[in-house]
Amino acid sequence: MQATKSIIYIISYVLFFVLSWIGKTNNSSRLINDHGELTSKPGKLIGFHIIGIIVLGLVPGILLKHSILKVLAGNKTPDPILIFLYLLIFIAMVILAFKQSKSAYEKKRGLPESLTHLFPDFFISYFIIRALFLLAYELWFRGFLLFDSISWVGAPLAVVANTFLYVLVHIFNSKKEMCACIPFGILVCVLSIIFDAVWPAIILHIGFSLVYELNIYRLNLNNFKIAKS
Repeated sequence: MQATKSIIYIISYVLFFVLSWIGKTNNSSRLINDHGELTSKPGKLIGFHIIGIIVLGLVPGILLKHSILKVLAGNKTPDPILIFLYLLIFIAMVILAFKQSKSAYEKKRGLPESLTHLFPDFFISYFIIRALFLLAYELWFRGFLLFDSISWVGAPLAVVANTFLYVLVHIFNSKKEMCACIPFGILVCVLSIIFDAVWPAIILHIGFSLVYELNIYRLNLNNFKIAKS
């Protein structure tokens, strides 16, 4: 059983790694690039996320035969103190997302305008799909993979391996983002272990991502040009 699961993890990770490389090459994996500019390929961006949901969510979820509800919610009621501490962490991450998005906007303002205005219907669709993608992403990394790894090699090695794979899949992005993945990867692993569920990682990742992207869009709202998918 362990060998079969390992093969499933390897195949799904390699597929997503290749997908990330293709997405980065075609500038279709991110709504906002490293310079704070919106993608000019919204159709391909949606396609990237849908394929990611299939590769990391649907297929592994079926093949690994885990109880998704159990992995998501866990078996125990969280301690109120832990919930309070988690809320503090979440608020801190939201503040950080605001600051980073503002910093990205400030760095970009001196560059020639090459921004893209995305129609409201696309924007709404994107954030729904983006949230589902991050749910599948965290379910795979900090749910299926992390908890199976803990049962195989113990928590410390599982966290190290999980964080390494998480950083590696961001190798196509900036060095700053890769470095940021180390503390964030460790944080969401620890939170998932403490709560014995993956929902804390999912909410934190979705919250940070949406706040960052929405704020950059808001800051640039009056300087966009219309783009076609």
